[in-house]
Amino acid sequence: MLTPKLFEPITIGGIRIKNRINMPPMHTNLGNERDGITDEGIDFYVARAKGGFGLIGVGIIDAWYVEGAGSPLEFFLENDRHIANYSRCVDAVKKLGAVPYAQIGVRRLFPVQTMHQVNHPTLADFAEEKIEEMIQAVVDTAVRAAKAGFPAVDILGIGGSAHSIFLSQVFNDRIDKWGGSPENRLRFATETVRGIKRALGQDFPVFYRLHGSEFLKGGYSVERAVENARALVEAGVCYFNVSGGGHATSVPQLTPNVPHAAYAFLAAEIKRAVNVPVAASNRNNRPIEAEAILRKGWADMISLGRQSLADPEWPNKVARGDYGDLRLCIACNECLDITVIHNQPVHCLVNPRQGVVSEVEDIAQAAKRKKVIVIGGGVTGLQAALTCAERGHQVMLFEKKAWLGGMWHHASYPTGREELFKFLEWLVHSVRQADVEIRLGTEANEQTLRRESPDAIIVSTGSDPVIPDIPGVDRPNVMPAIRALEGNADIGEKVVIIGGGGIGAEIAVYLARRWTLRPEVIEFLQEYDALDPASPHYRQRGHAVTLVTRQKRPGGSIGGGTRWVVVKELEHAGVRTVNGVVTRCITEEGVVVSRRGEEQLLEADTVLLATGLKPNLRLYESLKEKKLAPEIYQVGDPQLASHAIHTVKEAFKLALRI
Repeated sequence: MLTPKLFEPITIGGIRIKNRINMPPMHTNLGNERDGITDEGIDFYVARAKGGFGLIGVGIIDAWYVEGAGSPLEFFLENDRHIANYSRCVDAVKKLGAVPYAQIGVRRLFPVQTMHQVNHPTLADFAEEKIEEMIQAVVDTAVRAAKAGFPAVDILGIGGSAHSIFLSQVFNDRIDKWGGSPENRLRFATETVRGIKRALGQDFPVFYRLHGSEFLKGGYSVERAVENARALVEAGVCYFNVSGGGHATSVPQLTPNVPHAAYAFLAAEIKRAVNVPVAASNRNNRPIEAEAILRKGWADMISLGRQSLADPEWPNKVARGDYGDLRLCIACNECLDITVIHNQPVHCLVNPRQGVVSEVEDIAQAAKRKKVIVIGGGVTGLQAALTCAERGHQVMLFEKKAWLGGMWHHASYPTGREELFKFLEWLVHSVRQADVEIRLGTEANEQTLRRESPDAIIVSTGSDPVIPDIPGVDRPNVMPAIRALEGNADIGEKVVIIGGGGIGAEIAVYLARRWTLRPEVIEFLQEYDALDPASPHYRQRGHAVTLVTRQKRPGGSIGGGTRWVVVKELEHAGVRTVNGVVTRCITEEGVVVSRRGEEQLLEADTVLLATGLKPNLRLYESLKEKKLAPEIYQVGDPQLASHAIHTVKEAFKLALRI
């Protein structure tokens, strides 16, 4: 064991927990009104208990459902049928040595999309009797949770929940006893805690998921959060899980550009002010950093939410010191888009098994061992090869380039996206561990395939850039945008990127900051007086970039949970965005665009095309025509290339069928 502090036991509210690793409740949409929690939901939590998590939050259990704001696939706990299903979950989790707790709250009062609007909804229109109904609903649900066997309950106080809205200095505009002053804004929370204590006894443990700061203009900061925590302890809370801002925040919380352990200081400030255990949340999934937070005394527990989704076995692997086997969360936010915006059951890009087959039972072995050849070494091909090998097949992978990864390299190189490379590292490590035979620099031609005589061929040859039919597109200074990430393109000072989707937007930021030093490098150089204070190296340096799009705003192909962050990055990087225009032609001087018939020249030394991808089906169609194997499959829909969560899961499902 290399991180002993993470595996020290701790007692919270009289409950002994075997380690310091908390899986907090999160949006999963694995429930429904009929069952409360589905069998898939139970499997989800049991897998994490089996994986070694000491404390497991089951939820979010919605006690007061708001039509149009909540999801019909939330967890519910309203009747004896629900109690019985949760009891099965609790018993199974406890048998594996973990401690389950039920997180209860009013998940949402308002649709999440409305919380970012200037004229956002407020609490002013809620009648007082409705407020009291909400509190009682949470208390009643807590009583049912105790009947199901949960040894503790947790109040949802973040992310647009009713408790977070009432505490908010932005959304709570009431001037009665439920708002108008810090004490009155706290009343909703403290009355809920006291109500649960009255119903279940003063010794029954009540936890609280708390914002360490709203991170909103006009919202409260960590200083106010500390006072909130003190009041909640006085009301009876015995454990805090401290998070950053909620769904309306204007500061990124979970995207890959957020530094690791960036918000641990929020937990540290609250821990200094209260005498109950505190957990640190948000981007703490690197074992050495999690251990450091505990050793510094910043927190008593480490919460791993989306990391538990990415790898249920994280605690067991860390305990064994098997760091190379860790499947790290890459902060892509696809899981949040699926659950929060689209209200669908949760899925994970790096863990395609979740939501497809049980994560508790071993993957079923194939009825017959086959020789499978996978053509293409991108992440989709690698996932197909890995799952086929795990099911007992003999697998060979052909990649015509001298390296693996395909377009995932391009996805990983833009500023703040380096985290994505971890998935590629894990896949390559895993296929080698699974004894997949990898042939690099080898084209899978007809002669080779006939010689190998496979039972099945999986073609995953990716996509090609779309070249639009624009006059001047064949000029020597015009190229596909992804070439800017390959290290050998001659790129001039002034760059115009045609196409404002995910690829264009992220490459725009990359180029605008191309020569900029990392903040930690600047800090180091300043501490040692290594450069003249007037040095241009202390400033942002890169190309002058203009991003052109037909859409009203850039980033249209990016999921909603990340799009606003990318738009902010474009602003911070100084990228000029020209929205709602049509590209007419490319000339020696630059790119001519028009809006409502009025033309404009955008000067450019280099023009990059980020105008989409098209399927590369040539090899697949050729192999099918020549019948080079009894089974031939194409995997990895290039139309979904900007959302690899779909193509990776497609590869996993295909491998289960072979």
